[in-house]
Amino acid sequence: MTDDKKGTRMLYRLIVILLIEIGKVHETLGSAVACPETEGSEAKVLGNIDRLIDKGITGLYPLKALLMASNNWYTFTIVREGLFRDVLLEGIEKGALAPDNQEGWSWMKFASLSNDPADFMTDTDCYYDLVMSATENGNPDAREIMDMIWEPENCQEED
Repeated sequence: MTDDKKGTRMLYRLIVILLIEIGKVHETLGSAVACPETEGSEAKVLGNIDRLIDKGITGLYPLKALLMASNNWYTFTIVREGLFRDVLLEGIEKGALAPDNQEGWSWMKFASLSNDPADFMTDTDCYYDLVMSATENGNPDAREIMDMIWEPENCQEED
């Protein structure tokens, strides 16, 4: 394994460890409350995510958007929707939600489990096209998001 791959894996591990630690602290807080106690760790997580994105791992943009837009990293409730959309759109421009970017779609599904996925984008046509394209290319996470958002349209009325 190359040093670059080792470094990438180490950053991932550090991110996960810090997310778990921060989540434990945030578990007792309300979703709208920022926690000064975890600010340093949160900055480390976001810095490491940026380092991995700079290495070309664009699938982390949805996670970055979610963390930046949430005060509580246990509930992951988005309290700054505009910031979430801005960071996500930056990621989309860089391929974060390309049909074959499994990591990006996995993090989008994660964000969708804690928030209303219909609120993620103001441009619903663009979002629908992204989700549909990934679904058509066999992405299971995009399919689950599609079912969450457009479930009523998939249901047939009974006579």
